[in-house]
Amino acid sequence: MILSVNLSGPLPAPYKMLHGFENVTQELKHLLSPQRAPERLLQLAQENLDTLVTEMDELLTRATKVTADGEQTRQDAERTNDRAKSLGQFVKGILQAAEAANEDAIKLNETLRTQDETLEKSIPELQSEADRMIAELRSRELNMQERTAQDELK
Repeated sequence: MILSVNLSGPLPAPYKMLHGFENVTQELKHLLSPQRAPERLLQLAQENLDTLVTEMDELLTRATKVTADGEQTRQDAERTNDRAKSLGQFVKGILQAAEAANEDAIKLNETLRTQDETLEKSIPELQSEADRMIAELRSRELNMQERTAQDELK
């Protein structure tokens, strides 16, 4: 096409047409470059696909590990929860036993009519008081009460 145009004559050169040819030539060079060759594009696509498959395998491995860790954590949490419930029941039992023991102590104190002062006495003081009570019981004449009890027994 270029050869059919006479550029040596009096007519001015068709710069617009030449410029269009140059643009088309540059575009064709670019499209036909080795970087744009179909074989090269297929090779790049295959490399990208291989990389993607490898990354997906790694991601699947990580997801499997995370899932296993999550399951283990769930089981640990359930065991801890069960232990906490068991401990709560145990503490409730101890609290109820302590309250019952406290109530029994109150009833025993009321039954024995002991005062708080008696509870604060030392062991020697309590021992001497018990000895005094026994001596007093021995000094009393209980013969009459014994005969009455024997008669009622018969």
